[in-house]
Amino acid sequence: MHPHPGVNRLSELRPGDDTLVPVDPERHALEMRIEHAKHRIVEDLERASALLRDAARRTGRGLGTLAVLSGLLLTGVVVAALVRARRRRIRITWR
Repeated sequence: MHPHPGVNRLSELRPGDDTLVPVDPERHALEMRIEHAKHRIVEDLERASALLRDAARRTGRGLGTLAVLSGLLLTGVVVAALVRARRRRIRITWR
């Protein structure tokens, strides 16, 4: 049995008939072109999927690094603001 049930093939038996369908060279050439096109589409989709996975992996790594650096920068700014505020409090003198 062929891999795609329901698709007409030249070499199939007709239902209820024991004779093979006669080979039509033009139809056979067209079927071969269609099969080749399907294989190319599958290969292109697999290649595109691999490219997207690779880009997502690189972007994910980049976004993770960006998030860590942003967090460190934000923490540094907050710590600097707290230290500055504390120094200002220390410098305040009551008269």
